[in-house]
Amino acid sequence: MPPTASVIITCYNLERYIGAAIDSVLDQQFADPIEIIVVDDCSGDGSADIIRSYPQVRYVRTAANSGVLLAMLEGLKQSSGAFIFLLDGDDVWEPRKLSDSMDIFWGDAQIALTTHDLSFIDEAGGPLARASRPEQVLTPLAPDARSSRIVDGILHHLDFVWLGSALGFRRSLADLTGFDDWARRLPDAANTYQDWPLAFWIASQPEAKAGYVARKLFRYRLHGANHSGDARDVSRALRNLNRALNTIEAMLNIAGCRQLPGNVIKELKGRSLAYRFQIDLYSGRRAKALSGYVRALPDLLNRGQAGKELVRFVMIAFMGPGNFARLSARRRPG
Repeated sequence: MPPTASVIITCYNLERYIGAAIDSVLDQQFADPIEIIVVDDCSGDGSADIIRSYPQVRYVRTAANSGVLLAMLEGLKQSSGAFIFLLDGDDVWEPRKLSDSMDIFWGDAQIALTTHDLSFIDEAGGPLARASRPEQVLTPLAPDARSSRIVDGILHHLDFVWLGSALGFRRSLADLTGFDDWARRLPDAANTYQDWPLAFWIASQPEAKAGYVARKLFRYRLHGANHSGDARDVSRALRNLNRALNTIEAMLNIAGCRQLPGNVIKELKGRSLAYRFQIDLYSGRRAKALSGYVRALPDLLNRGQAGKELVRFVMIAFMGPGNFARLSARRRPG
């Protein structure tokens, strides 16, 4: 039988975690056929051997290390399920992830994407006591109010919508061919995140609807390579800031092409200014960063981040970007 659900797992140098991610898909309490595709983005560790040890998994290796967006696109090309779910290779699904998400899809043929709540774990898989933004914002809403709130959250890039390993979508309402063609033409696709542009692409289509499961259906693993944006030094901070900026610029491109409302474009431009300010700051361009802070101030005030970013500016100006990054890494919780 053709698979009902395709699961695309992306992996780069995750030999410590990729087995647990695959096991969490194999342990799903879901009776329909599942297609599991693991895209190895040219890992240099033992990830490939671990992935290949699972006969139930289709192993796909990119031609060159190309970043998570292009790796995901390779997985999408290989998939055949009517519903597609993403899983990062260092995260873990709960056993009812697919069944609970599919109940949402089966309950309304117009729902294009789903998301849900999550919990947090440390490197070893131990639980971390952290509140989640979906639980704070989406879970208390009445079920019929969640769709518009999620779509609005995606279009305005708000932090209470969790994507990544929580994102699932209906193939027939996603226009994946169009997304693939658009994404491959981005100026720096190799340094652009995958989940927000894809969710934005789907949510910005006319009459798009979204579903939400008010349960913690995956465990987000915090470890050295992703904890607090992995800003342990200046090079890592700049790498992540440039990826975030490219992701916002990609969403702005979609918003412009689809002539989304002016407030959506305005807020995305504000996010872009904020990231540019931080890039200048970590690059040691203090005068340009100060000017950028002023330009980004309306967005920072709107998100309640103005004070935090002003403190960041003062501390980096006083300590230097390198010392600030090392101090932030030492103070990192968990």
